[in-house]
Amino acid sequence: MTRESAGAALRALRESRDWSLADLAEATGVSIMGLSYLERGARKPHKGTVQKVENGLGLPPGTYARLVLTQDPEADLAQLLATAPAPPSRVDRQVIVDRNTDTSVFEGFAEAQIETINSVIARLPAPSAPVYETIVQSVIEQCVKAELLAANSWRVAINAGADPQGPLLGHIRALETIRRGLLARVPQSLGAQFDRACIQSALSEAVIAAVVGVSTEQVWDIRNNAAFPPGALGRIRAFIDAFGLRALEEDHEKAGGSDPADGPEDATR
Repeated sequence: MTRESAGAALRALRESRDWSLADLAEATGVSIMGLSYLERGARKPHKGTVQKVENGLGLPPGTYARLVLTQDPEADLAQLLATAPAPPSRVDRQVIVDRNTDTSVFEGFAEAQIETINSVIARLPAPSAPVYETIVQSVIEQCVKAELLAANSWRVAINAGADPQGPLLGHIRALETIRRGLLARVPQSLGAQFDRACIQSALSEAVIAAVVGVSTEQVWDIRNNAAFPPGALGRIRAFIDAFGLRALEEDHEKAGGSDPADGPEDATR
């Protein structure tokens, strides 16, 4: 009785016909990303989108609404299909074109995000400016959003038959590099310290999450957005104390700097 279960039933129907998301996009005129959202129940779909998907799959009008309400969407869908008309045939040549087109759109959007972020970075105020750290943190947040969107687009593109090692993966790595460079600009922030400690520990995010008592998603938010869950701050500081100081010492050694124990005044001499 949820959008997730209704979407799962539609996905099972699509896969039973050996259709990819690109195949269904060709049959319905709905974008691959829109279909992915519908199948995952990630958001409430637009009425027009539902109608297009129902038509493309050869389902009676109102099928999706019925699946959302039923106790067993897959069984209900099978009953509907018993009297439904045959689904439209798939045209492979057109599907291939759609795969390339959708992937190109994803790549172009990621490139635009990278250009925008680099343009903002190029106009950052001097590090001595009072607003410097605040602006850098806002750019980090923008970078994180772009990185997550690019990663989701990459998964959708792969499902549609795109090359896993294509340009989109390179854009994801470029965004990660930009994000880490921005974090290096505010090395004393707690989020940046935690990020360095995570890298230095060489532990998986699942293990780190268990150690500090948060979810893996929250580990990501802490490392990139400095979003600290209530009650976890003490364990996070302990984790930084265990691994972060070692990372800071190595950074100083690479830079030929002074001992971190000398304090911030020595670092500015």
